[in-house]
Amino acid sequence: MQKSNMRKFKKIKLMLVVFIIIMVMNFLTGCALLVVGGLAGTTGYLAAKQGYGVQSPVTKK
Repeated sequence: MQKSNMRKFKKIKLMLVVFIIIMVMNFLTGCALLVVGGLAGTTGYLAAKQGYGVQSPVTKK
């Protein structure tokens, strides 16, 4: 009986570790996307401040 309980415990522990790893990766990915978006916005603002313009490839017929 005790071996069966240990196996269940090991499976639960493994699932918990995998879940935590997946959650941490999601949080880090979200933070990285926020940082990249902030850098892109800041770069665009600084470029516009120096006189560069933004050209849109979308045109209306």
